[in-house]
Amino acid sequence: MFDYITKVIPCGIAAAMEISCANASLVLITLSFYTVIKSSTPVWVLLFSFMFGFEKPTLNLIAVISLIVVGVSLTVDGESHYNTHGFMLVLVAAIASGLRWNLTQFLMKKNDKQQQQSPLATMYHLSPIMFITMLSLSLYIERPFQHHQHASSYLDFAFKALVSLSIMAVGGILAFMMTLSELYLIKGTSTVTLSVAGISKEILVITLSVFIYGDILTTKTYLGLFISILGIAGYNYYKYSNNKVHDRLSKPIEKTE
Repeated sequence: MFDYITKVIPCGIAAAMEISCANASLVLITLSFYTVIKSSTPVWVLLFSFMFGFEKPTLNLIAVISLIVVGVSLTVDGESHYNTHGFMLVLVAAIASGLRWNLTQFLMKKNDKQQQQSPLATMYHLSPIMFITMLSLSLYIERPFQHHQHASSYLDFAFKALVSLSIMAVGGILAFMMTLSELYLIKGTSTVTLSVAGISKEILVITLSVFIYGDILTTKTYLGLFISILGIAGYNYYKYSNNKVHDRLSKPIEKTE
């Protein structure tokens, strides 16, 4: 019960905050701007790792954090359709994501008393907390029981309502599969692999947002994006090098006759 209150509930609330704030921000800002700001997640992962004792502050990590912060700052300054409210929402989502993955590491880590928790078991324990938190936030923000002057155009006809609900269902299934895949990836490899895959995803999302939605990227935006990717790549290389050194030191020394 103590672990549920101190680990599961905070992790579920952080995950729900990330999803809710991220979705709400997309109404106010472009997809490309959202993706770049969300790419600051490794900064918050590192800062919470320092707080929880997973990482020790080093000059290399501080340099990586500073590089990502500079890149994100340039991107914000170069955004042609900047919205303060949307920026704050996606920034809160990035901070919640950093907290969430550190708390997830707490949940899934293996110790002497218990075995490592499986991704399905982690999702089983987190889902009720996430559902209650997101439902509460949705009811507070959207106020569906109050009279609205303009009804949603996505639900004004039965066919459109069915299409909208189907799209939401597909999105929910994809989000569930993505989260479960991330948990399995972390269990089977490490957060480094997840971060490397995240760089490819962010580049792909920004490219598609430009071609599909016509998002306009300025020179500062491109420069900020490039610097942010350099910082994230530097963080991944740092973690990969440390893991290789740790694996080499942990291997038993073979005795020669």
